[in-house]
Amino acid sequence: METVKQILSNFFNLSGDKASTEEIAERISSGSTLKGSNMCILMLAIFIASIGLNMNSTAVIIGAMLISPLMGNIIAIGYGMATYDLQCVKVSSLRLSFQVMLSVMTSTAYFYLTPITTVSSELLARTSPTVWDVLIAICGGLAGIIGLTRQERGNVIPGVAIATALMPPLCTAGYGLATHALDFFWGALYLFFINGFFICFSSFIILKIMNVPTKEYVSEKLLHRTQTYMIFIGIIVALPSLYLAQKSVRANLQNVQAKRYVESAFTSDTRRVISYNLQTGEKVLDVAIIGKTLTPAEIEILQDQLTSHPQLRKYRLRVTQNSHDGLKESDVQAIIDSKLSELQKTGIKADDSADAAKYKSLSAEYYPAYQKQAAYQALAEALSKRAPLAFPQIESIECGELLTAEDKTAPEDTDPGTPHRPNHFMVIAYIKQPMNSDTANRLKDWLTEEAAMPILLCLRRTDLVHTEIIVAD
Repeated sequence: METVKQILSNFFNLSGDKASTEEIAERISSGSTLKGSNMCILMLAIFIASIGLNMNSTAVIIGAMLISPLMGNIIAIGYGMATYDLQCVKVSSLRLSFQVMLSVMTSTAYFYLTPITTVSSELLARTSPTVWDVLIAICGGLAGIIGLTRQERGNVIPGVAIATALMPPLCTAGYGLATHALDFFWGALYLFFINGFFICFSSFIILKIMNVPTKEYVSEKLLHRTQTYMIFIGIIVALPSLYLAQKSVRANLQNVQAKRYVESAFTSDTRRVISYNLQTGEKVLDVAIIGKTLTPAEIEILQDQLTSHPQLRKYRLRVTQNSHDGLKESDVQAIIDSKLSELQKTGIKADDSADAAKYKSLSAEYYPAYQKQAAYQALAEALSKRAPLAFPQIESIECGELLTAEDKTAPEDTDPGTPHRPNHFMVIAYIKQPMNSDTANRLKDWLTEEAAMPILLCLRRTDLVHTEIIVAD
């Protein structure tokens, strides 16, 4: 009867359908060349990835990942290290360096010339690598080299190309250079380095397990020393990603607990939360409410409830509220609906009654206003989360409708049932360090696109008192 060890050995045997040593070497050599079709495909992949990132198209970016030939030289470096072919390591490293520089410089030129410079979510997704990216790179590298060394390669390599993105981070680094956003540049390069190193490391491990013959005799001592060096370098490479992962998890837990706290502590028929925001630097939870005002005693009770959440124990509650009691949304709508119902019972059509038309107009005015308020709250929350990723100087964001004389009077041809769109939308960005005019204008363009309406931008320094810069619209 077979032992468990034998069964597992048969299941995970890498030698059964392994290609010949000569065929493996030929595949790796052909995939690492820098001439002919490989160079043409590299240039096309750079432009496809840049356009996909620029247009925020996931499908286009995946296409660039599939055709990118960057993985060839990374695996070749791992192969050279496993076979102790120093010439292969040297040549493949130089080729990879050339590919990296060409990719970054070409994408920089593209993003410098393109008229669309707003930050897309696809760009943002490649600026903060975490330990999960390390795990993906290791698993992808293992799958890639196993697939490459089979007699029939199948569809493993395209899947690995998608999982371990190599071209998009380099193009994101190009965007960082073109827009002078160094956080984008270094974050994207770090993601590429993580993917490249651990693909190479995984290739080295699998090739050693498969006993690929070395170019010359190597002592066991040298072999163990090489493996130790690679493991040590791998740990050093992974450490920043562990910190970023821990930071990401903590921020996510804080946001989840803040949302849960606000929904439970401020639930009331007499007031409504219009926005809330975690100020991580000041350790403050800002909550803005309308309706019945809270007394100091009530706020103190709410502060005690806040400290009962583990991730928010060090936070202080800061409530912004109006100075008078307000009507509930349901009260306003109930009054209007009641009047409409009374008129309908008389058999008078709304189109024939001035009073019915008036109440229909009120209903169209009030209820969309509350809908707009909820939409503005959701927009403020989204901007507060995404803006600091694209513009690290930003600490937090507040926004709301700015009413002018024109805003208060809707055009005559406006449908009464359609909420009136404000001429301006005020966004206050609290920044912790100075922001030059180019960056401020990029921020304004990005906010305009996110809000889908004209905005007025106010930059307020958090380290100074009453200092603001208005960027004209």
